[in-house]
Amino acid sequence: MAFRIMNSIIIRVGGLAVIVGGVLFVGAPLVSRYLPHALSIDAMFVLLIVALLLMPVGMVGFHTLQGRRYGRIGFASCWLTVVASLVVAWGAADFFIWGDVLQEAPPPWLAWGLGGLLVGFVLYGVATLQARVLPRWCGVVFIVALPAALGSGNFGPFAAAFMVFGLAWLALGYALWASRRTPSGRPSRVR
Repeated sequence: MAFRIMNSIIIRVGGLAVIVGGVLFVGAPLVSRYLPHALSIDAMFVLLIVALLLMPVGMVGFHTLQGRRYGRIGFASCWLTVVASLVVAWGAADFFIWGDVLQEAPPPWLAWGLGGLLVGFVLYGVATLQARVLPRWCGVVFIVALPAALGSGNFGPFAAAFMVFGLAWLALGYALWASRRTPSGRPSRVR
């Protein structure tokens, strides 16, 4: 019984972390638009780094919900996403907070982390579709969210990429938060 309660708490906290992260991904570009320039750039990157740091918490929630059902690919892609998001957060902090943005190129591990996120999300989406614990649209969103976000950044303002990903991440957070299933696949509440 205590194990189920603990898993339920982990799933809910993970869902809340994903929702807050989605709001931060969407809100960070908006903050940069409405604050004075010098303050807005710093605030935007701090919000994005916090959103990236919330990503592993959310992935642990997703893993707790469907971990027994999605096999080795799901397990590996979940932890690849956790590590990659931490690498991207560290690289972004290194580049935007401690580095000289105008003089230096981004650190190479930022690109490696972004590549890891891309591969991790796509594989995790495939595993989510196979697990059939979350609605099918969640698996599709995992697969297309990051590529769509990266593509939207190439055709318009770079902030659009964060907003597209944030909206997708917000939807996934709601699905995790609203999930009424335990990791065993049974409904958590009997009606």
